[in-house]
Amino acid sequence: MELSDARFEPDDDDKFVWFVTDHLKKGAATLRGITDVDYVQLARSRWNGCASDKVYAIKFLVDPLVDPELVAELPDDFRHSGQPFCTLIARIGSHGELVDAPEGYTPPSYPGVHLAHIVAGSPSGGDVPDPREPAEYLIAFLDVLGFEALLNRIGLDALAQRYQELLAAALDPQSESRPWSRAQTIVRGETTPALMCLPIQTAYFSDSLLLWVPYLPGHVEEFLYRCSRVFCEALSQGLPVRGAISAGRATLDKERGIYLGLPLIEAVRLENKANWVGVSLAASWKSETLRIPVPPDMVFIYDPPLKEGSDALFSGLVLDWPRVWRESREDSALPHLADLRLPDLPQELKARYDAASTFWLHSEANQDLYLPPGFTRETVRGVWKGR
Repeated sequence: MELSDARFEPDDDDKFVWFVTDHLKKGAATLRGITDVDYVQLARSRWNGCASDKVYAIKFLVDPLVDPELVAELPDDFRHSGQPFCTLIARIGSHGELVDAPEGYTPPSYPGVHLAHIVAGSPSGGDVPDPREPAEYLIAFLDVLGFEALLNRIGLDALAQRYQELLAAALDPQSESRPWSRAQTIVRGETTPALMCLPIQTAYFSDSLLLWVPYLPGHVEEFLYRCSRVFCEALSQGLPVRGAISAGRATLDKERGIYLGLPLIEAVRLENKANWVGVSLAASWKSETLRIPVPPDMVFIYDPPLKEGSDALFSGLVLDWPRVWRESREDSALPHLADLRLPDLPQELKARYDAASTFWLHSEANQDLYLPPGFTRETVRGVWKGR
């Protein structure tokens, strides 16, 4: 239901109206058992309870109930409050200094307001290439397997509902609706959490999902992480995904529906060559031109089951989605894979789920493969908890 202007006051900030409208569309009032008007009043009290300035110049309104991805890596006080809150964001330099702060500046201090930082010189600055012109991109092509069989088993209405839930829970949170991403940077010689603008785009066609982002070295790790989150969310909903991620020059114009380029062809071909539930990285990741820095904790050197004639398409790397599952969920993915391995499936289809289960165990057994002895992996969430 569209919101009427009567729900807002004439002097409400445009950004406030945008945030609250978005939250209400996601069910923020319904989840609390209150009216839309009551929610607007609640959100307004939070919004008016703090003010941005020339240093903490970016202001967000976050609702943990409808924006779980935005709060997943915040301190517990914000993740578990269940109430909307404001985030104020400032730029910092490599030594931790507030780059826009005048001498003698005192940061704001508001109860229940989260202060965050983005490192000056974010990889893209939020710039997006002109979609009408070719540019270098990272591209993920993900195919939901077994659509026809699922359609025959549960019917069109149930399948449509499940697919809409997939788009809402898996694709939308990883898309352009969430432009800010948590990242790690070096401040005063130590790893610290920061914010990065990731101008990610998404599209879907029947049973296929497409994600892309302009290629910059600083985008690689977060893009791979987002792809893993989509994969994990789909699997948790009983929708197995097989995919491939490529890189290179393409034209990706979502508004006009134009998607052209060799990386797209490469990703589609490699995805079709794999016989598992998983995501492979295409040969373009070995490009001498792009020289893509591959984060070792996001991938594995691994040999997935591929059909003959795949060598020229495959980089030798696969997406380590099990790591992201383990770090974001309490349960194991193995029961989900077992549920999809139906007794009446042909053996060649059962092999897809067997291969995914084997890879899960490989990831689990080798999760510290790239770390020195005695070290453990530090995540952004872990850094936040330790501060």
